[in-house]
Amino acid sequence: MKKIILSTWLLVITFLSVSCDKEKDESTSIMPKVEATMERSFNYLESAEEEKAVYSLSLKEMQLVSDEEKLQLNFAPSQPATIDALVFNIKQADLLHGYIGTYTVRSLSNNKTGRADLTYYHYYNKTSKSALFSSGNRMEGQIEIKAYNATTGLASGNFEVTIMNVTDPTSYGSNQEKPRKCNITLKGKFNNLNLANA
Repeated sequence: MKKIILSTWLLVITFLSVSCDKEKDESTSIMPKVEATMERSFNYLESAEEEKAVYSLSLKEMQLVSDEEKLQLNFAPSQPATIDALVFNIKQADLLHGYIGTYTVRSLSNNKTGRADLTYYHYYNKTSKSALFSSGNRMEGQIEIKAYNATTGLASGNFEVTIMNVTDPTSYGSNQEKPRKCNITLKGKFNNLNLANA
């Protein structure tokens, strides 16, 4: 009788141990939610007018990709409902240890000290867009990678950039004699963006 009771207890303990391990495995394999927001403002220089767009991006609308040359972060809300997109490129030689850190945008004013190149796209109709490159315009700001987990490949951070004194991107598709000038402010954040290899 004692042997039967002992065997029963051993079976119960084994079952509970396996159940706990399985539960632990399932809880550690759950991926955290991926989130990103992006905001764009046109601040017109000749008036107090401001034109703003705010986006909540889905997983398919953003990318964090690494290859032999660079780390690239894409924020590209789906067309045609949205009209803005951003691409950050950081050369492998300019990456900080573990990716974590602040990367100043490289532009005409700080070509030697900047670490991140930026391209901003504005779609002014369904098939055409304008592009502003940090290499050819004056920009101030940075992208910050606040956290990166090498095991899961997940990164979180934020960005804020101002593109200064440029032609109103909404006027590129029309023939205006004197298009308005504006400053463009771009800011946003991203959480649990998964790093992929190109």
